Amino acid sequence: MSEALDNAATQRGGVPRFVVFSVGQGVSSIGTWAQKTAIGWLAWQLTHSPAWIGAVAMTDVIALLWVAPLSGAIVDRHNPYFVLQRTQWLLMTQAALLGACAFSGLLSIWALIAFALVESTLQGVGQPVRMTVTGMLGGRERLSQAIASSSIAFNLARSIGPAIAGLILAYGSAGFVFALNAVSYFGMILVSAHLRPLIDRAPTATRGPLLANALDGFRYVLRTPEMKTLFLLVAVFSLLMRPFGELLPAFAGAVFKGGAQTLSLLMTAQGIGALFGSLWMLRQRSPDQLFGTALVSTAALSVALILFCATPFVQAAVAFMLAAGAAHVISNIGLQSLVQFVASPEYRGRSLALYGLLFRAGPSLGAFVAGLAAHLVGLPLVIGAAAAFGGVLLALLAPAVRRGREPALPAVAE
Repeated sequence: MSEALDNAATQRGGVPRFVVFSVGQGVSSIGTWAQKTAIGWLAWQLTHSPAWIGAVAMTDVIALLWVAPLSGAIVDRHNPYFVLQRTQWLLMTQAALLGACAFSGLLSIWALIAFALVESTLQGVGQPVRMTVTGMLGGRERLSQAIASSSIAFNLARSIGPAIAGLILAYGSAGFVFALNAVSYFGMILVSAHLRPLIDRAPTATRGPLLANALDGFRYVLRTPEMKTLFLLVAVFSLLMRPFGELLPAFAGAVFKGGAQTLSLLMTAQGIGALFGSLWMLRQRSPDQLFGTALVSTAALSVALILFCATPFVQAAVAFMLAAGAAHVISNIGLQSLVQFVASPEYRGRSLALYGLLFRAGPSLGAFVAGLAAHLVGLPLVIGAAAAFGGVLLALLAPAVRRGREPALPAVAE
């Protein structure tokens, strides 16, 4: 990408292009989160079984495990504009069909699971291309700002979408939520069409068998020292530290002996911290600064979680959760920015797909293991020990990060 194109991609009339893209993402994501809420509620109405609700939720992980390794290869092998457009149109069609089935009363629990699996698969294909386009629009100089802007849109959508779904479900039906989601995809479709001159580009990778291309992406990460070190950091972050979010209901009920209000306090604190962390990352940072930011924020997350697990007081726990929410998002933005900086262009989609796989599946796996272990020694000890172990691993990996960062960046700059 030339410097002139980077400047054009990030600025027009004082409004950064990545902000325009984030607005489109935010509009589409509001519909997505609203639909997730309505699907969960509809699963309850159809079965009155928590197990079936869990089965619907598991479609995210199931789809992610099989589609993530292939989605990165798809992005590298195709024009990002066309991949983005096609996934959005397919998601819109899926939501429209789901809405039609809901209005006509044809939905069974198995049909609902099938629709959820299709949506999760399409979202899995779309995630690495959205991340790639965000990096393209930010350019090297404003990459972390672009990712922070996307994070703000995501966190706002995660709060607004379920709230809208709740209002619609209270006064209408799930079919209206699905219809709203179908319309929301116009946000990304129109914005990407507006930005087409900047993101309509030739593929970066040579085509071959899709599976071979996907496996080559894994080999690239393993054979590249800088990438391997980064992904070790991502694995530590995702498996040992991020599962706290999935386990907040257990903390609210079993540890702090509270109810829905306590859970709401903890989740609100996490969300506010995440928003402040995203806003703080809007300041421009060089790649070298991002290495330090990622290390310090991940260490801060470890400390915040240890303190959160050690306190018996809800008020203190809320404060530590606020800090954990901020550190979590700062670490995510820093690590994702570094993956985009260090990855070679022909492997960027596959690298980001692998990052997304670790970032989304890691917490689910970590929460599952922590939940089993909590029956033996208690949840605070499990999460606190995992955070402490993650901090130790982070300290061991830090020298490798410092050694590897200098030789990697000039190669990327070229």
